[in-house]
Amino acid sequence: MLKLLLTILAFFFQVCYGSLSLAQQINIRAYSIEDGLVNNDVLNIRQDSRGFIWLCTRGGLSRYDGIRFTNYTTENGLTNDMINDIIEIGPQKFIVAQNLEGPRLLENDRIGSLSRHSNITLNRFYRTGNRLLAATDQHGMMEWREDDFHQINPARNNGMDAMAVLNDSLWITMQTNGAVQVVTNQVQPYSAVSIINATIVYSDLHHRTWMGTTNGLRLLDPRQQRNKPVGFIPLPPPFDLPAVRNTWITDFLEDSKGNCWIATTGHGVVRIAPDGKVIIYTEADGLPASFINCVWEDREKNIWVGTPLGLAKFSTSNEVEIFTAKHGLSKGATGYILPASANSIRLFDGQAITELDLLTDSFDLISAYNAPANGMYKIKKEELLLTDKGKAELYRRNKPDPEKLEWPDIKLNNVARIDEDIFIGSVANRLFAISGGRVRGELSLSPEVVIYFLLPDKNGNLWVATFNNGLLKFKWRTDGNSISLELTDSLVQELPDRHIRTLFCDKENELWIGTRYKGVIRMQEHEKGKYEMQRYGTEQGLSSNFVRTINRDRKGNIWVGTPQGVDKLIPLDDHYRIFNFGKINNIYHLVQDIWFLENDYFVTEGLVLVHARDLQQDTLPAPPVYITKIGVGSAAQDSTGTTRISELSYRRPQIYFEFCAPQFINEEWNEYRYRLLGSNDTNWLKAANTRSVYFASLQPGDYTFEVKVLGFNGEWGQAARHHFIVTTPFWKKGWFILLIIAIVAAIIYALYRYRIRQLIRLQQVRNQIAADLHDEIGSNLTNISILSSLSKRNILQPQQATEFLQRISEEVAASSQSLDDIIWSVNANHDTLEETVARMRLYTAELFEAAGIRYELQLDPAFEATRLIMEQRRDIYMIYKEAVNNVLKHARAAQVLISIAIADHQLVLHIKDDGIGFDRDKVSHRHGLEGIKARVKRWNGKIQVETVPGKGTSLHVTLPLVS
Repeated sequence: MLKLLLTILAFFFQVCYGSLSLAQQINIRAYSIEDGLVNNDVLNIRQDSRGFIWLCTRGGLSRYDGIRFTNYTTENGLTNDMINDIIEIGPQKFIVAQNLEGPRLLENDRIGSLSRHSNITLNRFYRTGNRLLAATDQHGMMEWREDDFHQINPARNNGMDAMAVLNDSLWITMQTNGAVQVVTNQVQPYSAVSIINATIVYSDLHHRTWMGTTNGLRLLDPRQQRNKPVGFIPLPPPFDLPAVRNTWITDFLEDSKGNCWIATTGHGVVRIAPDGKVIIYTEADGLPASFINCVWEDREKNIWVGTPLGLAKFSTSNEVEIFTAKHGLSKGATGYILPASANSIRLFDGQAITELDLLTDSFDLISAYNAPANGMYKIKKEELLLTDKGKAELYRRNKPDPEKLEWPDIKLNNVARIDEDIFIGSVANRLFAISGGRVRGELSLSPEVVIYFLLPDKNGNLWVATFNNGLLKFKWRTDGNSISLELTDSLVQELPDRHIRTLFCDKENELWIGTRYKGVIRMQEHEKGKYEMQRYGTEQGLSSNFVRTINRDRKGNIWVGTPQGVDKLIPLDDHYRIFNFGKINNIYHLVQDIWFLENDYFVTEGLVLVHARDLQQDTLPAPPVYITKIGVGSAAQDSTGTTRISELSYRRPQIYFEFCAPQFINEEWNEYRYRLLGSNDTNWLKAANTRSVYFASLQPGDYTFEVKVLGFNGEWGQAARHHFIVTTPFWKKGWFILLIIAIVAAIIYALYRYRIRQLIRLQQVRNQIAADLHDEIGSNLTNISILSSLSKRNILQPQQATEFLQRISEEVAASSQSLDDIIWSVNANHDTLEETVARMRLYTAELFEAAGIRYELQLDPAFEATRLIMEQRRDIYMIYKEAVNNVLKHARAAQVLISIAIADHQLVLHIKDDGIGFDRDKVSHRHGLEGIKARVKRWNGKIQVETVPGKGTSLHVTLPLVS
């Protein structure tokens, strides 16, 4: 009854829709404005030379790189948000066809004008040979050459929506009013105009020209006659479907595998395979809408579908069919599977045996039965044993009829076949040897041991996997009618995980162990009791550490089933590389068993049935990686697209990169590494899921940012690079450092010269002191010595001796005064003018009061805060002293006015007396005035002497102060 029902259903679908597939063969992923798309109404889809997907929408232009959408609207250069098409005319250089206000030029992510064409509306671009054509609204067909659009036939100004190439000399064009016409490649009429409400024209690889209309799909008659209306022929049987009849056809595509995709308004997208199999995809299958705008195939064989409610991608780079309960799978689970032929498998569950034809995806009932009383057991990888009340049926691979066996009436958990007619079964911690339908031997293990899996190897050993007590190794022997088992080895502590869930024997000395918590273990026995183990878990790339099944294909690859799908372990020298087959192909179902067919296909058993083919995706190299955006400062500031930034200011040493490697088989799979050469850490670092990186507080220097992506083949691709520098602050530049060195050297030299001058000055002071001692003290001592001798000679003449002694006393007093002046001049405590003036006052008082001369001394209070160097202080005092002495000795004055002041950092000394004066024209033998002039000249001062005989003298001295 079930077989008849399936046959009737298959016939119904064949009549109504063609041979519709029951299994979902393509993974569909949808994108919308929530994912970053500029607008959900996708009108056209293109791919550029770098692999980026360009989406023309009713609200702007989007570029998709597999990670993020980059959007272009009227806010960043477009003048109209509705985009009809886009074409690449050079590296990162595109012409954008706006629906209004003419085309725009997009170059290096910046939109600018395309001169002379602001009034042309371009509908669609076409490439034929070396020609780039554009269908326009009011200028017919135009051709892009010499960086400009040129009208091919100025006489044909009717609006063109689309065109298709029929052969080297003929095109078929679709006008904006829905009329079609065959023209030459110079847009000269060839056929008559036909009004058929056309919506799309398309020529496939078989030179068939398809035409979509508002009333269904049509096929152009290849025997077109000149000046006759466009003719059509009946649709081939697979295309004569209700889904493409009497409906609006919006697009048509023949992909690289020969599948034809027909886009409709309301009926979804129809896929017709080369063998005639038909699949219709609608919203129920994951499309954003059943109204389809366009269909496009990328270079990786993915199919992109644009709808008014978003974008969808069909991953056709794999061959995967997934069967669930809605396709006829019993209760959504399979129980056990066994290949029946190269293109069919048998499904064993608790109630029936069903055969699945993998060519037609149809299920046939083989037999129905009640649930077996004893059980159903997988024997090795090629056989299945069904037991029921002392009877057994042994099903073998690719054999339709089972082998009848005698079987003991016991319920077992596991059964393994160790010889042609010898089986080992287990219950809890007990092992049973079965032959000829009877139990021939029995062995009980420790009570805590729970047997989970049995596997005989090629060396006559039986490996017993336990639930949580590791792995046991047994040898079996026959003795007459009895069969014995001997424990030869126990592996508990040696294993990374003692919770064993499956075993697989690949070679004579190699065993694969699937564990609950530590992934899969490859164990090799080199000599008795000596094992070498290699572990493969999630750290090495396995999809899950819970391993449910292991198998090997004919090429030597190890396949591992987990609750997260299926992984492929590829042999490389002495180890294996893990390839996440399930992750790449979106198989995330629980896999309990894997069976291989004869044509590189395999099927998996679990909650669903997966029929897939290994297309060697693990050999695909890494795609090219691109740096798509560079920003200066923080990630949200100063974005420059792909414009190259070569220099960063030291005031803002921050840079931001976005990067991607366009790959659309599975966008989430790409793994990136990056590094910044020139920084302290040059190791490759794993990139975050954002596929962006931000560097801050960079030190001045040369840097190179590198990023690379991992290929499906496990090898890293060539890195993309960007070189830039962070400028050096001027205080760290060579010229500034040399300048500082020169300044420091100059300062050191100046200090050295100052020190030399100080030493010379000190020496000059010493010389001056020595000269003063010699000139004054020495001469006085000489006079004293002479006067002493004269006193001795005239000792008998008291009057003369008294005069000589008086003169000696005067000379001693003068010497004492001179010595006191010398000591005072070199004392640092007397460096202020206050001290100098005090000595002047004292000296004046002693001199003039003894001589009975009246004097007036006027002093400036600013003297107290002024300090002088020793030499100038001494010279000022000596000038004053010499001037006062001259008044006393020569002026015969009765009254003297003395004024000392500071003005503009200069000392002003003024001395005026009412004495006899002198005649400046007469030669004088006195050297006092000359000494004063010499001291004033030493300090670049000025001296002025005014005198009239009989009317007194006025001395005016001005000295710049040196502190």
